[in-house]
Amino acid sequence: MNDRDATQLLARPVWRDPRVHLLDDLWLLTIFAVLIACALPWLVSGLAIDLLPAAGALIVLGAIHLALAALASGTRTADARRPRLLTALHLLGVLAIAYLWQHAGGLQNPAFLMLFALPIVGSIFISRWHPYLIAALAVIAVALIAAIEAPELRWYAPGVDIVVGWVEGWLGKGRADGGLPFAGFYAPSEYFLVMLEVFTIVAFACAIAAEYLGTVFERLHGQVAAALIEAERDEQLWSAVLEQLPLPAFVVDADTCEVSFASGAALARFGAEDTQLPGRNLFEVLHFSYPELVHELVSGAGGIARPCIVRLGGRLLATEVRVQHLAQRGRRLALITVQDTTETFCMKAALDVAEHAAIVLDAQGRVLTWNRPATALFPAMQIDAEISHLLPQGTGEGRWWDPGLSGRRKAHLTVMQRVYQLTCSAVPLPGEDERLYVLAFVPAAQVASADQETTAFTLARRP
Repeated sequence: MNDRDATQLLARPVWRDPRVHLLDDLWLLTIFAVLIACALPWLVSGLAIDLLPAAGALIVLGAIHLALAALASGTRTADARRPRLLTALHLLGVLAIAYLWQHAGGLQNPAFLMLFALPIVGSIFISRWHPYLIAALAVIAVALIAAIEAPELRWYAPGVDIVVGWVEGWLGKGRADGGLPFAGFYAPSEYFLVMLEVFTIVAFACAIAAEYLGTVFERLHGQVAAALIEAERDEQLWSAVLEQLPLPAFVVDADTCEVSFASGAALARFGAEDTQLPGRNLFEVLHFSYPELVHELVSGAGGIARPCIVRLGGRLLATEVRVQHLAQRGRRLALITVQDTTETFCMKAALDVAEHAAIVLDAQGRVLTWNRPATALFPAMQIDAEISHLLPQGTGEGRWWDPGLSGRRKAHLTVMQRVYQLTCSAVPLPGEDERLYVLAFVPAAQVASADQETTAFTLARRP
């Protein structure tokens, strides 16, 4: 079998930094939300948008997404610069959204401001205080851009003309000099002031909500980490239990039948000194007389195959094969146990070819097992059937199958209009007062014939 086709048990892939993954997903969601917030007003109300600056801001957001994706796919290190890098990318993204809002309608597109809730809430994955920092930055950026587009707002904050002038010289006026989407509509400065106040309240409310969500996230993340640790411990315990199983056990891939794991008993019984069982095909390790039956159990729903003949070192073993499917790490595995039942099979075969019927009972007179001649004598016999129901006449006693202290008892009874000699033998159980009982049914005519042959042989031997 080629190495590239070999089935391997790989270690559990570690989710290196869940915060970076969540930030990456959040900025990807923000990009789609920005596209909707720009396209919807443009289609509905004919809002004028500066396409080149807006496209540049979208490119910056896309670059942030790619940078976070690269950080998420990299190896986990204890570098102290990573939180600073995440903070810088997050701040850059907020400024890019503010710049995009300026060139996508500005004050004429107030619904766009709802997008700032995404980076404010998402910043909780960096640290506990980042939502307040991002909210403050968003409020300051929106207020400066609003002061550029509505100069009358500068009356409410004396002394900001220098800052607003510097920002205006760097960013430009955006759509401040453009026409309104509704030419007959005029909003006073108080309207824009109230809008900024509402935006400030909503931004810091999102920061408070983000802190609560961060607490919940930390709690859930801790529980998940504890669950993963327990799962790893359970997996190690499961592997140790399989290795110490007293029965030969194999864990194989249900699709390829390749051995992934073998217990110590399996290695000792079926493994050669110069070969290893893991990595080999199951049917190369175990030479079944009918491998199709076992393959059907492995690839199907599992079950039991008995008896299943296995050839090992020139000997034939009667085994009982049990197949139980397992799901682990997204793979479908099969746990196969092989129990050697050669002795039981041979004893059963010897009893089945015997000329007399034999039944084994427990102390209460319930049927435990029987041989093939007993099936012909009692066709309705089942496991746990009462012997008193099969032989209601018995010998006239309550527990007639119990020979008492003698350990063996003989009697004659009639079954199906034929007289049989019944021999009841007691088999002691180690450590128990109760005993098992073996009932042997021999035809009386056969017993008499054997007695006559014995007598004739004895007379012939006399001088």
